Amino acid sequence: MTGMTDVAGIGLAGGQGVRARPLTLKAPGYLRSKAAMAFLGRRLIRWVIQILSTEGIKQYYVVAHGKENRYQIKVLIGYGEEFGIDIQYSPVKYDALSKGSADSTLRMLEYWDLGGTALIFPTDSLIDFDLEPMVQAHRDSGAAVTIAAMTRAPSDVAGKYGVMLTDPGGKIFSFVEKPTVAEIRDHFPVREEREFERLPLLTNAGFYLVEASVLREVAAHPQIAQLRRTRLDFGKDLLPWLVGHDYPVFAHPVRRIGDLGNFQDYIDTMVDVLRGEFESVRRLMGPPFDPERNVWIAPESLSMRDSDSRQTLYEKLEEGLVTIGPGVRIGRYCEIGPGVVITESNLDDDVEVRSGAVISRSQIRDGVILGHGARVSETVIGSMSEVRSEPGRPTVLEDYVALGDECVVYPGVQLRGDISVYPRLKLPAGIHVPRGTDITGADEVLRYL
Repeated sequence: MTGMTDVAGIGLAGGQGVRARPLTLKAPGYLRSKAAMAFLGRRLIRWVIQILSTEGIKQYYVVAHGKENRYQIKVLIGYGEEFGIDIQYSPVKYDALSKGSADSTLRMLEYWDLGGTALIFPTDSLIDFDLEPMVQAHRDSGAAVTIAAMTRAPSDVAGKYGVMLTDPGGKIFSFVEKPTVAEIRDHFPVREEREFERLPLLTNAGFYLVEASVLREVAAHPQIAQLRRTRLDFGKDLLPWLVGHDYPVFAHPVRRIGDLGNFQDYIDTMVDVLRGEFESVRRLMGPPFDPERNVWIAPESLSMRDSDSRQTLYEKLEEGLVTIGPGVRIGRYCEIGPGVVITESNLDDDVEVRSGAVISRSQIRDGVILGHGARVSETVIGSMSEVRSEPGRPTVLEDYVALGDECVVYPGVQLRGDISVYPRLKLPAGIHVPRGTDITGADEVLRYL
C-alpha cells in the first residue's frame, strides 16, 4: 500500500446538485454541496476521503466551483489534518473560467504543476475497489487514462448508462452513449437470450487514473483548445477525443460503484451498503450489533426508552416487540416505539419512531419524528422533518419520495411515486400530489389541495 502514496487524488466538486434536490437544498435557494450530503451518519466527502486514504492516497487536490462546493467541503475535511493527509483547493479566481470538469482539471494540473499518476474522482459517488492492482494495470499497459468500470447487465444498462467497448486487452476503442436493447444486440450478437443477459457490459464509473504529464500535453492540442472555449467534460468530450486520436485509454473493472447523484440512486446505494455489498464502506462502519443480519445500533439508542412502553430498545429487541433488520443502521439517541419494523434503512441521530411505524429502504435524517403507524418505503426524509400519523389515519410515503429538511406532513397524507418536497414546506391533510411532482413552494402545495 505504501507504493500508492505517489498517486495524487483530484476531487471534482463543481456541480450544482440539481439532480439530487431536495437533498442538496438546506433551504429554498440555499444549496448544499453534493459532497456535503449525509450518508450513513457521515458526510459523503468524508466517506470518499476515508475510502481513498485507506487505499494509500495521501495528497489531494479539490477542484471546486462556487461557494457551496468549496467552503462546505472545507468545513468538513479542512486541509486534511484530521485524516493525516494533505488537501489543497482550487483558487477562487479560476471559477469564472471553468467550461467543464475536464477543462477545470487541465487548468489545475498546470497550476499545481502535477506530472505523475493521479486518481480523478467525483465527490458524489462511492467506490469499492483495490487501488494497487488498478495502478499496476494502468502502468503496465502504458495507459494515458484508465477508467474504473462497473460491469452491468444489458437490462440495467439500456437507456441509462453509456457503454465502453474494449479489445481483449481492455483497451477502449469506442463509447456508446446510453444504447437501447436493440443497439446492444447489434454490438454484441449472441444466439440465446440467457447468454445476452449475462453479457458483461462495462460502464464508466467516473473514477479515472491519469498520467498528468500526458493530459498537460493534450491540453496544448489545437482541437482541445477549441473545445475548451465552449465545453470540455471528461465523459462527453475529453475521453472520446483521446480514444478517437488513439491515445491508450483502458477500462479496469472494479467491484462496485455507488452513484448518489439523485435520490433514487442514493437509496439503492445505501441499501447495497447495508446489505454488506460495499467492502470499502463496511470496514469503516465499525463492528455491527448483529453481524448475521447486518444491523448497526449505537449503544445510546439501545438504552433509550420510548414514551409508550417505557422499555429500552434492547429490552424490546429481547422480547420481540420490535423488528430491526436485515440491513439497518441506527445512530445515537434514537427512540423506537413498540411494534416498529425497520428493514434496509438508516436512521441518523436523535430520531423518534413512534409505535407501529414501518420503515423500509429509507434514509431518515437526524431529528426526524415519525408518527404512530406511519409507513415509509424508498423515501429520504430530511433533518428535523415531522411525519405526523395517527391510528386510523396512517401517513404513507413510498416509491421514491424525498422530503427536504424541516418539512411537516400531516396525518393521512399519502405520497407515492417520484415526489420531491422542498425544505420547510407543510403538506396538510387532504392534499393529493401526482406522481413525478416537485413541490418547490407554498403556492404548489395549495394547487394540490
